[in-house]
Amino acid sequence: MLRITQTKNTLLDGATIADQLYATPKDCEDFFESLEKPTEVVPIPRSTFIRAGVLTTVRGSAYMEYGNTKLMAIVAPPRELVRSSAHRVSMGVINCYVNFAAFATGDLESVPEREKHLGSMLTKALEPLVCRNEFLNFQLDIRVLILDDDGCLLSTAINCCGVALIECGISTYDLITASTACIYRGYVFLNPSAKVEELLWQHRGGNALLGSSSASSNKDNAVQEHGLLINASMDSFEQLAQCQQCGYLKPETYVRLLDYTLEINKSLRHLIRRVLSDRVKEQHLLDMREQEEERLEDKRLATIIERLKQQGLHEFIQSNIKEDQYAKK
Repeated sequence: MLRITQTKNTLLDGATIADQLYATPKDCEDFFESLEKPTEVVPIPRSTFIRAGVLTTVRGSAYMEYGNTKLMAIVAPPRELVRSSAHRVSMGVINCYVNFAAFATGDLESVPEREKHLGSMLTKALEPLVCRNEFLNFQLDIRVLILDDDGCLLSTAINCCGVALIECGISTYDLITASTACIYRGYVFLNPSAKVEELLWQHRGGNALLGSSSASSNKDNAVQEHGLLINASMDSFEQLAQCQQCGYLKPETYVRLLDYTLEINKSLRHLIRRVLSDRVKEQHLLDMREQEEERLEDKRLATIIERLKQQGLHEFIQSNIKEDQYAKK
């Protein structure tokens, strides 16, 4: 199901920078010139690390590093809804809570608004994924802790939560993967950093092109394409769980960015499947080790019981009493 959600201009992907680097149009122009422009568009993900089951105190957890973006997701088993609100829903309810670590960002004033926005977008992305008809009148709480933000924050959170849901044993229709792409001044940035996303926000605020040479030389190009696309997909069903677009994009550009994100999602899907397969093998080895320890313990207890039958209770106790060598002296 294709879902396009309009978001507030000040949020984009949730990324921000602690300091206001682009206070004037000239600052935006200077920063854009200092950026390393991509010479070709290669739809591959960033360097990625995913680990499932990082916490032993909860049933479902996952940790993910997507470049320099780092976060952790925790999923608790479904719990019963409050009686006053139980009659209002016919399916299970998903609640997503996003929190920034104290050291994750320096812009503390915008943190509450960003947390609320990211939680809402994350809920909308995960609702088509979870089989909510299996836990009626129950709610599922998903919590995300952001440790470091270097762009692609929402898409990274979706990927991490998908792994945590499977680790928790929650029924899902498919694996979900998400990625981010943006365009600015004709350059396509896949997996943009927080600085590039902040530059897009400044553009939408009206600062980016006011003093640029391209705008003054050609009035027709005063409004250029600039926008960001976040796409969460389920490849088995060839469906989009969420598609969020911010900024000004032409239809053909929108389709092009969508194709790029779908290619990145396929690569991430293979990685997540391998991580989950390794997790199952690891858990199987742990179960086999526990079974072997239980077998040895049962064998030891069987030996003790056999000796007890042969010797009798009194003789068995006497045979297991050891004299204290210090008391003997």
